[in-house]
Amino acid sequence: MAPQKVIIIGGSVAGLLQGLQLKRQGSHVTVLEQDPSKDRASHESGVSIGKTVVSILDKYDATGRPAAIPAEYMSAAWRRRLRVANTTWHHNMSNWGTLYLILRANFDGLKSGCVPNPPEPKPTDGKVEYHSGKQVYGVSYDKDEGLVTVSYSDVTTGEKDSVSAEMVIAADGVHSTVRSLMQAPTRKEYSGYIGWRGTVPERLLSKSTIEYFSNRLNFSLLGGHYFISYLIPTEAGHVEPGKRLINWVWYYVVPDGSPEMEAIFTDVNGKVHPNTVPQGLVNPDVWKAQLARWSSTMTTPLAELVSNTPKPFVTKVIEAQTTTASFYDGRLVLVGDAFTGFRSHLGWASEQAARHAVSLDKVWRGEITMKQRDEEAVLYAQRFIYLNRMMGFSGLGWMLSFLRNALAYVWVMFRHYIGVLLA
Repeated sequence: MAPQKVIIIGGSVAGLLQGLQLKRQGSHVTVLEQDPSKDRASHESGVSIGKTVVSILDKYDATGRPAAIPAEYMSAAWRRRLRVANTTWHHNMSNWGTLYLILRANFDGLKSGCVPNPPEPKPTDGKVEYHSGKQVYGVSYDKDEGLVTVSYSDVTTGEKDSVSAEMVIAADGVHSTVRSLMQAPTRKEYSGYIGWRGTVPERLLSKSTIEYFSNRLNFSLLGGHYFISYLIPTEAGHVEPGKRLINWVWYYVVPDGSPEMEAIFTDVNGKVHPNTVPQGLVNPDVWKAQLARWSSTMTTPLAELVSNTPKPFVTKVIEAQTTTASFYDGRLVLVGDAFTGFRSHLGWASEQAARHAVSLDKVWRGEITMKQRDEEAVLYAQRFIYLNRMMGFSGLGWMLSFLRNALAYVWVMFRHYIGVLLA
């Protein structure tokens, strides 16, 4: 049975997948989100929606809004050669903002351009609260009472408060405060490359370029760096041809601490950002120099796409991993990127979060133990760390690193299956 009262730390997609499921099961859910803004900045980032996310939306979404654009193919270009490989690979690509707004509409009735008329709560839904601008600074556990207390402050007023519940779910992202508070042993590192990113409305592109990127996940290999590009909905939820966006990510090697890194992450106002330079703040001279250096090596559709991007942004590709998934007798659980932050090549951060939601539900239903749930989370995370690395290294041409991680993946799976056979 789902816990009666739950606190979720982090009100992004991972936290909302957990929160919506719990709401529908009758739990009283309180979300504490550090960002004080009403409308979270999404940068219109593309995300892949896996089968577990789809299953949660099919079960609990009452908005009727399409969350993704389906595609049938995966293709690859080599430098200026338009298509050197093509295979069938069914997948669903979405906009982070679209998914977030659909979940918010279901969770606490947030109105938006995507969901202007949020669904009414169901009679069996639990009570929900979504508090923005609340920064968590402490957690504690009363074992006798079976309650976890979360202490937080308002980022605007500084006012401090606390709230207690029988279950706390930490979904506060790759830079998780809760993970630090619990002193969970964590490996966190820069991958060695960055992701230039952007989205382009279809209306800014030629018909031939739209056709080239349609109905597929497209890889463009440039020798030492590469692009992934695909169609996504707008943040307002438009999925119809002519109103969609084409999303691209450019994985580009930059040594940490180098002058190039400092220049890229210094914004138009002279501020140096540690991880991400948001849309509208990228130094235009840096971006122009990047385009001038590489656009002649791209296919014609890719060069048109990238050069017509209104507001590119850039982020460091970071990997974070801990092997401790729960604390306080299973009453505090790390989920999503707070547990393991993958490199972004497969775009499956939301799928991991959805799997965490489903596995916790199995614990509450008595189908598995918390220990089994944690072991499953650790195995899934390790598998996808290697798979994301393998995809990234193959695109960058780092074949020795690819082979090392492929062997490590095989070893992890071999040990798992041997353990299953001996159990």
